[in-house]
Amino acid sequence: MIESTNFRTGIGGSFLRTTPAALLQMPQRLDAPSRNTSITAPMHSQSLPRIVEKNRHQWLVQTDLFESESLVKIEPQVNPRQWLLSGNPRLASLITQTIGDRWITHLEDLQQLAPMADHPLFQLRWRAIKQANKQVLANELYQSQGIRIDVNSLFDLQLQPMVGHQRQLLNILHIITLFNQIKQNPGINILPRTFIFGMGTPQHSIATEHGAGSRSDCQARLEYHHEQQETDSNLATLALIKSLAKILAADPDVNGKLQVVYVPESAGLTSQMYAAADLTQQIATAAMEDIDLSQLRATINGVVSIGSLGKTNYWLQQIVGEHNCFRFGLAVPEIALFKEYGYDPYNYYKYYPQIRQAIDYLLAGYFTPNDPSLCRSIIDTLLGTDEQMVLADYIFYAACQHHVSDTYRQASLWTQMSIMNVAGVK
Repeated sequence: MIESTNFRTGIGGSFLRTTPAALLQMPQRLDAPSRNTSITAPMHSQSLPRIVEKNRHQWLVQTDLFESESLVKIEPQVNPRQWLLSGNPRLASLITQTIGDRWITHLEDLQQLAPMADHPLFQLRWRAIKQANKQVLANELYQSQGIRIDVNSLFDLQLQPMVGHQRQLLNILHIITLFNQIKQNPGINILPRTFIFGMGTPQHSIATEHGAGSRSDCQARLEYHHEQQETDSNLATLALIKSLAKILAADPDVNGKLQVVYVPESAGLTSQMYAAADLTQQIATAAMEDIDLSQLRATINGVVSIGSLGKTNYWLQQIVGEHNCFRFGLAVPEIALFKEYGYDPYNYYKYYPQIRQAIDYLLAGYFTPNDPSLCRSIIDTLLGTDEQMVLADYIFYAACQHHVSDTYRQASLWTQMSIMNVAGVK
């Protein structure tokens, strides 16, 4: 038996990962990740794990995996007037009062904020601005949608299109796990959270027989079926988020502890959400992550990120420092190993109580009482192929989120991380 998890913690940030041997076969048991980050797993191969371990660091920094040139290209597109001056004027004003206004055209000047990151008075002003921005968003949501949100909770933001590789399902499973913990122990001391989902328009990329071209009819139909299944799952995920929000809002046990909010893109609240957010979820499957400007937009607004090990997250980690963000899960080569040597997501349902309980809620239609079968496509996706490795990453994601909560409770430390995120943009 081997210890298969490495949990490394610095000045607030965390890096939660599997070791390669754990990738090759399912663990026999799992202790609660909230306190115990040790997972035991049988050795699947005596030679391959050593090769994987030897090349782990190299994999994480290889230029062919994280192409710095392609990432640097996004920097000229940063418009601080739109993202900070217009979208977060209070924070922009504080920055200008502190370091002058040259940063507006020379983002590298934001580095001058770094010495202020642990200054008590500056931190106090920084937190006051965040709280004011939260109140603005709360007022807007109440006026536009009649939704009341707790401005004293952690604002946990996932602002991406509703597509499979963005893994909103990973986020949802964690929410259901927290819900289950509260239901089992209503008096539990849990950090109040408001989970905000936005820009959730499903993408329709369904192939047609006409567009199949030279492909065989059989191949075209298989591709159509696969894409139709994915689209059905994305639509169901969006419907689940909306229904989940209603169920939690009506449950007295979770009032003041857990809330889900869906904000449609048509609401026009993108800037307010970035200004108000404490945490941004950048949890796309590492192997499928696109270069995403939203991550940099969140960073320049001082939003701390939790992210998978994709190329943009890796790049941002180098900018803000690994202690000022949260990272977890499988890297691209590790996902490739999983696919090559076999991956059975059902085993995760079988062996991991947290996953089983969350999925059982979905199977029972608990969060979709008006349409109990709504989650069938989601279940088929998770327990079928699980191409996005949602279940493979879940335990490590949940443990990392637990560390997020512990860190957020340390106001000074969290504020320092937020300031350093802004200071890193250049």
